[in-house]
Amino acid sequence: MTSMGTNPGISEKKRSEWLKEMSAYLADDYEVTEYGKSRIKTVLFTEEVAPISILSHVWHEYDTYAQALLIWLYELRSHPNSDVRLRVAAVAGHLALYEFRPVYEKVILPWAKLDNESAQKLAALALTIVAVEEDEEIAKQSLNILERWSKLKNSYNLQWTAIAAYGSYIGLLYPQQAIENLKTIAQSGDGRLFPYIVQAVANLFDSAQQISTQHFLILKSLKEWAEPSHQSSLNKLSLIIFWGLMRESWIIKDEVRQPTLLWLAKKDKELEELIIYLMRRGLNLELTRNLILAEIFNWLKLVDKQDSLYKTLGRIIFTLASPGKEYERMSHYLRKYGKDSPTALKILQLIEKYH
Repeated sequence: MTSMGTNPGISEKKRSEWLKEMSAYLADDYEVTEYGKSRIKTVLFTEEVAPISILSHVWHEYDTYAQALLIWLYELRSHPNSDVRLRVAAVAGHLALYEFRPVYEKVILPWAKLDNESAQKLAALALTIVAVEEDEEIAKQSLNILERWSKLKNSYNLQWTAIAAYGSYIGLLYPQQAIENLKTIAQSGDGRLFPYIVQAVANLFDSAQQISTQHFLILKSLKEWAEPSHQSSLNKLSLIIFWGLMRESWIIKDEVRQPTLLWLAKKDKELEELIIYLMRRGLNLELTRNLILAEIFNWLKLVDKQDSLYKTLGRIIFTLASPGKEYERMSHYLRKYGKDSPTALKILQLIEKYH
């Protein structure tokens, strides 16, 4: 039998020629197998957009390969290289811009349903690619899917994926929808999701340092969640989130590293009122009382070193210590904290003088 490679009647294009036509080249790499590392050759492109262009061409011109392409993308979710997985999610998102339903049904939805956070993050990223599309009707497909998943009950994996999406770029683009649907997920009652909701809201808050309206939106939403008319689990979740912001969210302004909440209170009266409301609610809830008090002490210790924040913190604590139970509580703790913080004693004297 004569091989194709030696048959003079067949003109076969060499690999190097194919690569040249595609503006690509080979590079040494390896893959991890069950036997260990195996050497391979990787195709790299001289232009970043080339892979998307090639896949787009295959998708539009070779219908018989579309199904195989979707299967390939779905299976690449478990590739050991994280960069490869991210590119796979981006490709899925770009293909979904051409035809949403097949990519959603064969790749994105199956990823989201897997009991695997890595795959679910890929689904969230693919939906993000769709959500940022300039064509609003195409972008709405992604937003509608996430809203539908948010309203599902007993669908942990899909709700988890929605949280991952809302806690990243989609949440920055559509903060109102993100906050409303995170609330919906919280109200579904699956406590396993609460830590992820806490992190998603914190991500949105910290990402909003250049968007003051988003800080206001988040704090206003937490105030609404914390109101007594809502179920206790939502109250508790709101105040846990707020405590986390007190503890973890910091910003550098005027060359001073300071808690973001103190900076917001300093610059905006309405934000200060929201912060005081949430602090008061946190002090009135046994679950969060000691946590809030601990952060107040940390703020006092900070102001001992950063006098520029004294007026803001003093005004917050003075307002908290309204006559009655709060006055007694704040006076007690300021007296206790005064052993280690001159600022605590200074504020205590102010409260005792004017209340």
